Amino acid sequence: MPERRSALRSLVAHAGPWLAWWTGSMVLWLLLTSTVDAAEAVVGMGASCVAATAAEAVRANRPFGFAPRLRWIVRAGRIPSRIALESAQAFLVLWNHVTGRRRVRGTYRAIPFRHGGDGPRDGARRAAATVALSVSPNTFVIGFDEDEDVVVVHQLRADPGPARSLLEGT
Repeated sequence: MPERRSALRSLVAHAGPWLAWWTGSMVLWLLLTSTVDAAEAVVGMGASCVAATAAEAVRANRPFGFAPRLRWIVRAGRIPSRIALESAQAFLVLWNHVTGRRRVRGTYRAIPFRHGGDGPRDGARRAAATVALSVSPNTFVIGFDEDEDVVVVHQLRADPGPARSLLEGT
């Protein structure tokens, strides 16, 4: 009988988070499909069940740690101007490519970035850096090299300056 109670407690403990994951997944499904068609909603419910089950299985087996700093959010104010600048750069590069003036040759760059450890603060810092760098059209984060303490990015137009400025102080 104690095993049954333990299983029931475990089920109850996972029900709330699972329902939250399912609700979030379903809302995202509805936003992305932009429809309330019944057949689409049924498919979305099924997909949301799969997503919620996977998310809860991962959450239950590994503690989730994400500890961003307030100053990182303040630094995010630089991102809109960076998006505008890099959009203009990307359109210019692509225009030159389409018109035959200059062939596009993307480049890989290694930008200095302290990798840190596996703690919640370091993981949050890497996630924030990935979003900050990849949100604009010119730069995309490929990965982090913890041995060399660099972030490897691909750029359509080589421009290390703006990417470095976003990473300073993180």
